[in-house]
Parts: sequence; C-alpha cells; structure tokens
Amino acid sequence: MPRIITPLNDKQIKALKPKEKAYTKADGNGLQLLIKPNGSKLWEFLYKSPTLLKRRKTSFGTYPDTNLKAARAKRTEYITKVRNGIDPLEEKQTIKQAKEEANIKAENTFEKIALERLEKQKDTFSEAHYKRTINSFKNDCFTLIGNKPINDVIAKDIIKIMQKMNERGVNDSARKLFYAINKTFKWAVANDKAERNPAADILLEEILGKKTKQHYPTITDNTGIKNLLTSIKEYQGESSTKYALLMLAYTFVRPSNVRLALWSEIDLNAKQWVIPPKKMKTKDEFIIPLSDTLIEFLKDIQLYSGDSPYLFPSTKSKTTPLSDGALLGAIRRMGYTKEEFTPHGFRAMFSTIAHEKSHFKYDVIETQLAHSVGSSVSQAYNRAKYLDERVELMQWWSDYLDEVQNG
Repeated sequence: MPRIITPLNDKQIKALKPKEKAYTKADGNGLQLLIKPNGSKLWEFLYKSPTLLKRRKTSFGTYPDTNLKAARAKRTEYITKVRNGIDPLEEKQTIKQAKEEANIKAENTFEKIALERLEKQKDTFSEAHYKRTINSFKNDCFTLIGNKPINDVIAKDIIKIMQKMNERGVNDSARKLFYAINKTFKWAVANDKAERNPAADILLEEILGKKTKQHYPTITDNTGIKNLLTSIKEYQGESSTKYALLMLAYTFVRPSNVRLALWSEIDLNAKQWVIPPKKMKTKDEFIIPLSDTLIEFLKDIQLYSGDSPYLFPSTKSKTTPLSDGALLGAIRRMGYTKEEFTPHGFRAMFSTIAHEKSHFKYDVIETQLAHSVGSSVSQAYNRAKYLDERVELMQWWSDYLDEVQNG
C-alpha cells in the first residue's frame, strides 16, 4: 500500500528545525523541502525525465523567498511539462544556451569586430592607411551594418554600400573599403568570430566596373614648375603649410609622409630623413637623402615648429600634425584646379623629368620613389639599396628645381 503523504502547511514548515544531517519533508507529487544543517530550507522537485527515462531533481528556490503557494504552482507547471514530453531541466539548459548565444551574437557586431581587427593589426599599417580605413568605415560602412551581428551581414548589405559610394563617384574609395571589409571577414573567420565571408560572393567589377589606373595631374614644363614654386614661396597662409609643400616638392614622397614627419626621423648630420616601416606603403624603412637646399629649409622649419615633435604641426596644436586637407587646400587657394595639380602630383613631376632628363638609371629613380624594383629577395635584403646613387639623384633634383626657379 503506497505511503500517504500529508501536504505541508506554513506553520509546519516554520517549525521544522535543522538536524545534524540534512533531511527532507514531502509535500506530495514530487515536491519536497530540504532542511539543511545550517537551517536553510530548499524546495526540490523530483520527476522522471520523459526523454532520459531516469529520475531527476531540480530546485525551486529557498523558503520563505519561494513560499509554499509559489512552490506548488511551479510543481504544477513542471508536471504539465513532463506529461507533454518535456524535460524541465533540459528545457532550462536549452533556454540558457540560447540566451548566451544571443548575447554573444549581439556583442559580435561588425563594427566591434572590424575595430578589433584594426587595433590588433595596427602595427602592420602605415599611420595614414590606418586613419583612412577607420574614417572610411565610420563614414560609409558602420552607419549601414555597424550594429549588425557579424554573422547577419550578407552580400547584399555590402553591395548596397558599394552602390551608394559608386553613385557618389568615389569609386577608388569604394574599392579600398571593400578590401577592408573583405579582410575583416577573413580575419573574423580565422579567429572564430564569424561563420563565413559574404564578401567572397561578390564580383566587385560587376558593381564598380573595371579598375582604371589613376593618373595624378602634374606639371612638367619649366615655366609651370617655376610658377608653382613661386606661388608656394609667396603663399600667405600658415608657414607649416608653405614649408610642407616645399618639402613635398623637393622629396616627392607621399603627402601623408610629409604631414606626419617627425624631428626624430631627421638626421641633419647624416643628411638623411629615415621614415619608419609603419608609415610606408611598402612596410619597409625608407631613406631620403637630404640635399643642401633641404637642409636649409629644415633649419628654417625648426624656427616655426618650435618644440613640436612634428616638422609641420597643426595650427591648432603643436602636438598634432598638419591636417589632411591643409596641403590640398593651399594648392586650391593658389588657383590650381583638381585637373591641373594636386599635392600627389610632385611624384609624377619628379618621375617624368628624372626619367627623361637625368642620367640616373631606372632602378635608382624607382627606388627613390619607394617603388618595388627587382626580385622580392633583392628588394628585402638592403634598406640602403642604391644609396650612393640616390644621394646624387636627390641633389640633382634639388639643383634642377633651384635652377628652374632662378632661370
């Protein structure tokens, strides 16, 4: 004959005293109260799992936080689940796991992963490339997919970004952003932060068309060069901008290298400007021999930059470099349109004239332009490749510009 269980009441429960060992008092239908030696009272529910076909036990909380009425209501709920073939503990674990996955998914947004990759790979980028990529993400990407969990981003989302940029006519910027998005997904997949790379499904040419080689407008005739250099020297704007443009004319490096130049990179005794790898597109240290004219420029520049770490500090703060638009803005104020000249045009100016008018061989000129010359092995083994010839080349270019101005 089965044992008859008398249901508990609050008076009985309150009267239950702790013993040396834990013991239980049953309320019936699988519900019981566990009284521990420390005096705490814990509701337990025992049932047979409909899926595992074995006895299981779960807790409904402590008494009196969970009172008798609440414990019985919970028992009824669980009995109903068991009769419907649901194991309450398995269900609870499934819900917990789903919540954890949802939280992870919500945290792993495209923006968070993209910024994490950039930060971890920061040393592999030039400073200009890093800032340009960040700005491109913020301006054209994060507004559309930044808050999306990375696994929810689909090819259609990326195509929409490309189409919007293409409509604005910023085709080259769109390509660079696409490559950054693609690299983000590749990194995320490799680091178990994304399931797949939707950018791999996109044929960029179908959206942006075939890439055309970009030619920067430049000036190569003596009269045009003389007028340009005269305009720069007579520029009435900030001295930092004027001298930065002159430095650009005589060194023909990329504009960002001039803007971000530090005094710690300049060795006046050795007559060298050594740009560290992280600032170079090639990711290699780059030596620029300084001509006599450049040495004189640098002495003048020191008077204006003062104690700034930068050769060409911002007009707003000595601790920040000249802004990205300062050089281009000055060229425009001098009256040159985008079709006539840009700061990048100094590179094309030097390249054209040096190849046509100098006696220096192709490899020397291209090396001083920081272009890859020769095999990958020969490119890597010597940071000072053709350095003696390049010293002569830089002095030849400086003399050429000086003669053009005085001619």
